[in-house]
Amino acid sequence: MSKGPNMLSTIPPWDAVAGGYAETTMKVFERYNEKALELAELTDKCRILDVACGPGTLALAAADKVHSVHAIDFSRSMIAIFRETVKDKGLGNIEIRCGDAQDLPFDDESFDVAFSMFGLMFFPDRTKGYSEIYRTLKPGGKVIISSWAPISQSPAMQTMFGAVRAIKPEMPEPQTDVESLENPEFFGKELESAGFKDVEIHPVTMDFPVNSIDEFWRDMVRGSAPLVMLKNSMSEEDWQEKEREALEYLDKTLTNIPASLTSDAWLGCGRK
Repeated sequence: MSKGPNMLSTIPPWDAVAGGYAETTMKVFERYNEKALELAELTDKCRILDVACGPGTLALAAADKVHSVHAIDFSRSMIAIFRETVKDKGLGNIEIRCGDAQDLPFDDESFDVAFSMFGLMFFPDRTKGYSEIYRTLKPGGKVIISSWAPISQSPAMQTMFGAVRAIKPEMPEPQTDVESLENPEFFGKELESAGFKDVEIHPVTMDFPVNSIDEFWRDMVRGSAPLVMLKNSMSEEDWQEKEREALEYLDKTLTNIPASLTSDAWLGCGRK
């Protein structure tokens, strides 16, 4: 379960992408968040936890439905954007912390519901992530964790990775890892091993609208942590050449624009 950290389990990519991520990628994630909030069955008495909260998309959507939201992320840049949004909206029931979600700074049995939307799946040690969420939930409290389904089920992801490989052909094609949260059976067993009961894995399919290839690519470059890191590693001249190659790939792949590409995810739910 602790196979060693990949790039996305470290802080620098998320600090680098924070601004664009909040404005592009997280707008798409809002639709997965809506389903997660529906499954949570929140009330105005709930104290909720948002683990690996990023710029706060789920927390902001939940704030007017609950008593209080407590959110944590390890990226100071993400947290700065989140805090500014909370200030602009004048929200008084959101508490935000920058810290390690594998060592939560909260008391035992503090929360009614805990979420981790596309965050815990990147943890270097998921066992610690589950354990800390379990510890901080009240008895009977609910957990909802999201993960991407295999790339084979997601035309949007296939297109995105194809464009990245057009830039960096030596990058291996993504493979399904059956011992990861991509595998719904494995996902469910991990939740049960962490102590959660009444575990259910819900499939969710959402559409990524593609209005133009230029816009699709621009949003990818602004909102994808691997692409931002790749761009930052090159000179401007080299990047412009690589960008042309990626756009050529997208022109050949997306032949009917506007289009809608789907992407599948899992929402794993359980109770303490």
